[in-house]
Amino acid sequence: MKRILKNILLASVLCIAASCSLKEEPTFFVNKHNFYKTVDQCKAALNSCYAPLNNIYVADFMIATEACSDLWRSSSSSGDSSLDVSPSKPQVGARVWENCYKGIMYCNEAIANIETAPIDDNLKAPLAAEGRVMRAMYYYILTSMFDGVPYYTCMVDSYAVQDSIRYLERTPADTIRMRLYKDLRDNAIPYFTEENGLKVRGGEAPNNRSGYAHGLMLMAKFAMWNQEWEMALAPLDSLEKLYGDLSEATYPLHEVQWRYKNTAESIFEIQHEYSRDGVRYYGNVAAIMTPKYDRSKDLFDGVQLTGYGTTLPNWNSLRATDYYTLFRPAYGKVTSESGAKCLFDPLPLTYDLTATYKAGDGRERYLTKIDLEAWAKKEIRGKKIDRRIEYAVGLGNYETGGTFGETRTWGIGWAGSKFWCPDMENTYDSNNYRIFRYADAVLMMAECHAELEHDPALCMRYLNMVRERADVDPYTDFTGYEDFLTFLRAERARELGGEFMRKFDLVRWGIWYDEVKKYNAQIKNNAQPCHRYYPIPDKQCALSGYALSNPEYEASGLN
Repeated sequence: MKRILKNILLASVLCIAASCSLKEEPTFFVNKHNFYKTVDQCKAALNSCYAPLNNIYVADFMIATEACSDLWRSSSSSGDSSLDVSPSKPQVGARVWENCYKGIMYCNEAIANIETAPIDDNLKAPLAAEGRVMRAMYYYILTSMFDGVPYYTCMVDSYAVQDSIRYLERTPADTIRMRLYKDLRDNAIPYFTEENGLKVRGGEAPNNRSGYAHGLMLMAKFAMWNQEWEMALAPLDSLEKLYGDLSEATYPLHEVQWRYKNTAESIFEIQHEYSRDGVRYYGNVAAIMTPKYDRSKDLFDGVQLTGYGTTLPNWNSLRATDYYTLFRPAYGKVTSESGAKCLFDPLPLTYDLTATYKAGDGRERYLTKIDLEAWAKKEIRGKKIDRRIEYAVGLGNYETGGTFGETRTWGIGWAGSKFWCPDMENTYDSNNYRIFRYADAVLMMAECHAELEHDPALCMRYLNMVRERADVDPYTDFTGYEDFLTFLRAERARELGGEFMRKFDLVRWGIWYDEVKKYNAQIKNNAQPCHRYYPIPDKQCALSGYALSNPEYEASGLN
């Protein structure tokens, strides 16, 4: 059986086992007929369903989802950071494709065998439900990244099944999402109950496993991609009953930092530092989300930060775009700003009247610095300072006033402490990665109510939950649903920027191409409309006998 199954996996059209070692996975993939006899064996099978996520949520995926948006840019020479992406150069898309289908294979196998396991139905039903949520997670990533993809939910246990999968064409993404919405609604969510202790917030789930809250969030995401606003509100209402109001008392803002693991606000996190199968996992995202580090001087872009280690790599870090943060003095020795206001206006920055620099045309400008007095009061120039700035945007050391070089000269920021990892070693950080959290769901509720043109007070209620926790003025000037949705899109940037979803949001709204052409100087010259989705790698198209293709890329001359 081991030899037969190994051959099947190696020959699979999806190439999901090309880098898979059977030695590294639980034995049920080798000898499933002797497995799934106990609850512990079923849980061990489910453990492997999580492992591929560690290979997806890495630095390159952060670049693909955030640095190719309107909020962040990367000066890295990687193909993803410059949008040098095509079917023959799929970049991180190849890794995402391989690991998503590996995860789907594991989930399909686990679900099918758990459902026929000789254990009590009350015990196995929630285990199979967990597998269904995890399978939906992989399809959520695939459809967000590639649009339509091959869709299957059967176990690959014979050459006949393998061949039927091999020639699958793209299933439209909206069809996949609707099928999974119904599957989660009917076959997963009902089995996470108060009686079995699984109807809980994500951070309270036993052993931090996927479950009730994660399933509801995926249902809402699927429905919103399909613009089925009423269908999205059903699971979102259930999340609201579970989580309540987004208050500082219950959900402290400082806990949005990824160093705080499995917090009350969490819905789903990628677990690092330990794993369910005993292998210790680390991430590498903090390496590109920490200001550039000079090891010889132990300084981060000219500023001393304590507690972040001394072995950090010299990787290219993400910088904020002018749209996200910009404080740029006007030319000449004046104390006024130039340019459009940024999303985080006002920034806690002022002018260093003792220091100037010469711009490219020879004119002088004042350098900028953190205004510690204003930061302490959280107010500057008569406006409130958004508390989220400290965590979302790196301007310098908010205790000493040391200002990063990029901010001091150009008035822009790095990524903030939300993403930094204390005592990071080389490229390895032990933060958990917060994939979904309750603030996201709250803003999704505001969006759904606005799209349905419900009572403006209801729309503003959910938006202002997020703003009030950030100690900024509530949104009260409702001038129409379109204006409200425009403001809400900016609010999602302020609250969720850097959390692996900005590009997905822009694509979902149909504005990705226009936004990056307007705001992202790093990729605007290479960006084409087809880049809103990644191409299916050429290798996968060939293995399918070209049942799979990339017509938009071909029409753009990108092969």
